[in-house]
Amino acid sequence: MNGKEYTEKATEYLLKKEYDKAMEYYLKASDEGYYFAMYNIACMYYFGDGVEKDDQKAFSWYLKAYEHGDAEAGNRVGVMYENGIGTEKDANKAFTYYLDSANKGSLSAMANTGMCYLNATGTEKDIDEGIHWMDKASEKGNGIASTELGDDYFLGNHVNKDISKAIFYYERGVKQRYKPAAEKLADIYENNGDSVRAEEYRNIAENMIEED
Repeated sequence: MNGKEYTEKATEYLLKKEYDKAMEYYLKASDEGYYFAMYNIACMYYFGDGVEKDDQKAFSWYLKAYEHGDAEAGNRVGVMYENGIGTEKDANKAFTYYLDSANKGSLSAMANTGMCYLNATGTEKDIDEGIHWMDKASEKGNGIASTELGDDYFLGNHVNKDISKAIFYYERGVKQRYKPAAEKLADIYENNGDSVRAEEYRNIAENMIEED
């Protein structure tokens, strides 16, 4: 079996909650240099799935996956540096991993890079760059980024207040199946006296919960 096959076998065991077998095959896949397996081992330690929760081991495995080419793992390394989980808290290192992973295609890293620029986290504040990265993540399918941009335009944070743009991004977030976006649209329409549209978006939000 090769790394991909070991990983597929491990994932079958993981879905059946046969964690020992899942870990056995993920480790075999990681020995073959298969970064998806490394990422899943990290997640098992991070969430305590079938193993004792261990943030330091999770960080180590995320870093290993990133070094083998996993952009999403690089985003997770950034998150752990930003929050001091399993490693020392270091905003500058967090930003470095976010930006590199964003450039390699991680949508979560694009959103986090944007937030770093907007909030001067680990880098100088740069509103244009922040909005650029948030919009890029939103356009490519990140519902969190879409909703954050909706909030910015609705509240006038970082940008000029623009309700039409806020609704545009919230609607995009709904299409991306992000529940808070539907809830925010429901509130907007309710506050503007459109109870029909408000109810429509509340129903959408409830259906998202059922699907989850």
